[in-house]
Amino acid sequence: ETLSSSMLDAQGFESLYKMRRSTFSYVCSLVRVPFLEDMMARDHTFFDGRVLSLQDRVAVALRMLNSGESPVTIGSSLGVDESTLSLVTQVFLKAMWERAMHHCSWPGSAKMQKLKCKFDKIHGLPNCCGVLHTAHITVGSTNCDGKENDGILVQAIVDAVMRFTDIWWNLTGSMNKSNILRDSELLEKCENGAWLNGSMLRLSDGSDVGEYIIGNAGYTLRPWLLTPYQLENDLSLSDSKAEFNRRHTAATVVTLRALARLKDTWKCLQGEGWHPSNKDEMCDTIGTCCALHNIVIDMEEEGAGMPSHQRENYIRQVRQVADEDAVRMRDILSQHLIESGGKSTQLLMCLFARKLCLFNSCCDSVLLLG
Repeated sequence: ETLSSSMLDAQGFESLYKMRRSTFSYVCSLVRVPFLEDMMARDHTFFDGRVLSLQDRVAVALRMLNSGESPVTIGSSLGVDESTLSLVTQVFLKAMWERAMHHCSWPGSAKMQKLKCKFDKIHGLPNCCGVLHTAHITVGSTNCDGKENDGILVQAIVDAVMRFTDIWWNLTGSMNKSNILRDSELLEKCENGAWLNGSMLRLSDGSDVGEYIIGNAGYTLRPWLLTPYQLENDLSLSDSKAEFNRRHTAATVVTLRALARLKDTWKCLQGEGWHPSNKDEMCDTIGTCCALHNIVIDMEEEGAGMPSHQRENYIRQVRQVADEDAVRMRDILSQHLIESGGKSTQLLMCLFARKLCLFNSCCDSVLLLG
């Protein structure tokens, strides 16, 4: 009998491992080869001498990442010593990093089109491809040397259903969001036209709006990164600018909900339980938890089954954009939003109010964010 096949009903299994049995089986299939190689090199056993199976090892690693309890407590409950817990978890993290990070990769054109439709339907932002957010994450309050972890600054893009479509980090944990964006793959890919290069949105006045993501006022306005309007000289915003800001604010709530859910599910990201031995392992831990977060959404909430492993190559002529293009694009979009208002505006305000209620209900979790 394995840990994952013990006498647990479906609800008990999901409570313990934070996923359904079918999803658990898929995760096992992802890490199967690296774990089998490790099993050939060394046997890990329970206190009673039984050898840990592939399923046992995955179960052990998931408990280490999601419980928030100390290795001593987890080992006692599972019948495994601390050394085994640590070694198995390290193999799992490395295997997930090598074989599961496509679950956090930038969407291909077909998937991006569906993503854009959801953003438009839920938040009333046509041609929007995600929300950019930066948070400070600490994995384990101390490292293996007993020194306090200073954590990692993580930059993430979140889609309309709380999936992470891109993650980037700074190992020092001290840079601000503008600096981490400047050094990230996101800036490079978007500036040279490799990302956000899909279909344009043709507006009623004949203007075109390209694909874009949104971010808060802490980021610099760019043609592909739209930030909210700021008050100038204490003057009130025009109706179109105020409407853009309302929809922008409602959409950015998705990042707080996604990060709150990520940390609440994988409690090691709250600085509890699992202590990585170094910065690289800390990055592996964050990446693994984000991949697991996406896998659960894809397989259990989106009804999409197993996501495609294929990544598309974007081949597009490099485009040069100036700062005024970003201002023009945001102005055009905001004017389009107010002109296409009416009943849709009332509906969006109702949706916004509902999302604020949801946001307030998870304030305690949001306070955990860096």
